[in-house]
Amino acid sequence: MKKYILLIMALCLISFSNDNQRIKSLETKSKRYIEQGNYKKAISTLEEANRMKFASQQSANSASNSNVSRASRFVKLAQSYINNGDFGKAFENLEKAGKLIGKNRSWEAQYWSASIDEVYGNIYKKINITDKAREYLNSALSKFQKLIAMPGGSQDAVKILIANLENEINGLPLITNNSVVLNFDNQKLRDLPANLPQNVENISISSNRLRNFPQGITNFKQLKVLNLSNNSISEVKFDFGNTPQLRWLDLSNNKIKSLDETIGKASNLEYLDLSDNKLKTIPMSITNLKRLKVLNLKNNRLPFSSIKTILQSLPNTNVLHDEYLQKGEESEYKGS
Repeated sequence: MKKYILLIMALCLISFSNDNQRIKSLETKSKRYIEQGNYKKAISTLEEANRMKFASQQSANSASNSNVSRASRFVKLAQSYINNGDFGKAFENLEKAGKLIGKNRSWEAQYWSASIDEVYGNIYKKINITDKAREYLNSALSKFQKLIAMPGGSQDAVKILIANLENEINGLPLITNNSVVLNFDNQKLRDLPANLPQNVENISISSNRLRNFPQGITNFKQLKVLNLSNNSISEVKFDFGNTPQLRWLDLSNNKIKSLDETIGKASNLEYLDLSDNKLKTIPMSITNLKRLKVLNLKNNRLPFSSIKTILQSLPNTNVLHDEYLQKGEESEYKGS
């Protein structure tokens, strides 16, 4: 009976879903020993598997802690770049930090995840894109508030951070009473809804099923913010001369292969996100956008010559782009 109890206890210690091949092999052996009635061998085999599993978990935890530590350094670097006015480098370092943290749910990882959002919010605040600043700062605030209920870390320090963030958010400029903000995210839309108020200033149709750039946008002469990210738009055929007030345009995570030449007419544009598309060329009229503060071209297939022209023509714009490998006097796309 004692051996039987020990066997049950040992079995409880092992996860049969473990992917490690060696541990699976030991588990298989232990089953065979049980069938043979050799409980002593079965228990010793399971104990060995358990030791290996524990060592594997310790190794994974160590790697995870290392990633969090590296992420914290990237966040601090991003803040340094912000202080120097290099927002492009700040964006790149925050992106690296976010990838390192991934889905890590530890207290330290969630602390730095909140810090990443806070720094993003500070960037957008500095370049006067208030809507995005408010979005990221509120996200940071929510994450810091959740940390209070988690074991670990300095709760008093987090409470101070929360108080400072609340003051910062309250100090952001409010949207004017006459402005209209419409959000249609995640509604499986294939086109822009009809009969919208013509004085709308902010439209978000992210994560829907749009295949074409909505032509109805031309009806909104006061439109300042347009979010069409995470759709299936393949080309942008639209006269941007019809949206004279547009300041913020997000077309990221689509399937865009071509962008209309009239993008150069969006003279008030300050933020343009074309990342994660299929662009191989980009209209050089984009260099007319002298008010552009951020231009994200990452994860496309643009030749370095186009990137170089844009960088030279828009020296005051933070241009985010892919890395390129140098080959002689030419450059080859490296990818991400």
